[in-house]
Amino acid sequence: MKNILKVLAVLTHPIFLPLFSLLIYAPIVAKYGENAMMLSLIWIGFVYLILPLLYFKVIRKTNLANPNLDERRSIFRAYSLVNAGFALVSVFIMTEYISFFIAAAFLHTIMLILAFVEMKASWHTAAWTFLTVVGLMVMYNYSFTGQEKLIFIPLAILVAVIFIRRAAKAHTWFELGMGAAAGAFAALPVLFF
Repeated sequence: MKNILKVLAVLTHPIFLPLFSLLIYAPIVAKYGENAMMLSLIWIGFVYLILPLLYFKVIRKTNLANPNLDERRSIFRAYSLVNAGFALVSVFIMTEYISFFIAAAFLHTIMLILAFVEMKASWHTAAWTFLTVVGLMVMYNYSFTGQEKLIFIPLAILVAVIFIRRAAKAHTWFELGMGAAAGAFAALPVLFF
């Protein structure tokens, strides 16, 4: 059972946030054609996943499975900068994604602040709450009809993540709630941009 919980934690990990965002932004990205989706996957995979993982594993020697508060600060700082960089690049590539990456940078800044005051909020819960709320806001901003079913995917995963993280004893209910609150609050820029 413990191994199953670890596998599920890895599959729903927040470092895959931009990949999971394609669930929500699929109708928008589709207007750019098939090549845009493939280019997005390659770009996100390299810059958001491979480079930071190499940096944390090889250079910083970070324990990614169970980072301490100092390592969490380093991770959140790096992803705040990476998301801000993606927001700048989105100005030239896909303008619809600017608000997502601004909000994602805001999410990681909130998580960084919580880590600085030595509060361990659930990053998993924050990311999936963020995706669920962003999905609702994208549906509202772009007046998507018939896309309501897409919101149930991140919502269902959020509920599963909460119970998985609690069953694995990775977080208390308070830490899970703090992560959910941080994720919901961080999504607000998507509504206004």
